Parts: sequence; structure tokens; C-alpha cells
Amino acid sequence: MGARLVYAKVIDRERFVMLGGEVHPSLESGVLLREEPGEAGAFLVLRAWAENHGSFTEQWKIEGPGGITIYESVPRELHSPTEQHVERLEDEVIDLKFDYAADYTVVFYLDEIEVARADFPVTASDATGTP
Repeated sequence: MGARLVYAKVIDRERFVMLGGEVHPSLESGVLLREEPGEAGAFLVLRAWAENHGSFTEQWKIEGPGGITIYESVPRELHSPTEQHVERLEDEVIDLKFDYAADYTVVFYLDEIEVARADFPVTASDATGTP
């Protein structure tokens, strides 16, 4: 088994849809809090794995500043039927509570081994709902 992370984006679902719903290199990650501290609106964890023929288990978690885990996904078994297959994955997280606006990290595991990290900002909206 061999896989490499092609991209990872953590983005507000509404913002992603408003920007056309397409992943591209200039798409910036970011999650918006309704208030600080408080719950974030629904957001997406988007990623793609380039993999060789085989199977593996993927899991990810979100760490706050200081490395504390605030969310953990369920494991997902992936199978690549062909050589050089790209697996695009999307998970939605709803109503996750963040203690404060800061930079957070999504950590990816393949077969329980950490293989990648990606930072993303969590920002608080003002009274009008804009960051």
C-alpha cells in the first residue's frame, strides 16, 4: 500500500458552495464561528489521496492549539482497484464547539500511522455574520 495526500482543505460549507463548490489550489481553508466561544457552522473536510493498488484505513482528527484533540472521525476503509487511483473524500462536521478563534490542525492517519497535517484558521464572525 502506498498513498500520498494530494490536497486537504477544511472550509465552511456555505462559503465553499458560494465559491462554486470546486477544489482548486487557491481555495483557502477556513471555518467561521457564529460567536466566540461557540459552535461553528457546518464545515467540510475535503481531501484526495493518490494511491497505488491496495487498501488502507483512513482516519483524521482535529487538534486545537496545544495539540488537544477536539474531534475525531470514524475510520474509513479505502480500496484502490487500479494503479494510480485518486480517491477524493469529503466529510461534513456539524455544530462543533470551538473555545476560541485560532489556528487549528487536521491530522491524517493511514493504517493508524500519522502521514499528514494541514492547518486551518477558525475565525469569529461579527454581528453581521462576516469574519
